[in-house]
Amino acid sequence: MVGGLQSGGVGERLVVGKVIGIFLGTYLAARFTKAELNPDLAWADVLGLSVLAGIGFTVALLIGELAFPGQAVGEHVKAAVLTASVTAAILAAVLLRRRNTLYKRLYEEENVDADADGIPDIYQRETKASAAEVG
Repeated sequence: MVGGLQSGGVGERLVVGKVIGIFLGTYLAARFTKAELNPDLAWADVLGLSVLAGIGFTVALLIGELAFPGQAVGEHVKAAVLTASVTAAILAAVLLRRRNTLYKRLYEEENVDADADGIPDIYQRETKASAAEVG
């Protein structure tokens, strides 16, 4: 039972630790250095990618084998790491799919050409508004 408790902590820390480390590291770099988040990205995108990073399991397996060299505990650690990787993949898929839906909707709105003149209407509205201000 002790192995199960230890391996559960390994799995939780793999998913949560990667999110905290990558997201917080990115935030701190953007906040306290000259680095900036690309204007095409939102912090929700960074969150989704940091969750996706939780699928990396090779180093976690190595650390688990070194930290818990016993055969029984080692098998629990391997199972916990693989379960955590699958969990991270599912969470990332959900988050990134939601972001993709948003970006797809924005793309479609930007490319509406109701008058079929080959120029998306969003650019014509800005031009018409500018012409009205000038005239």
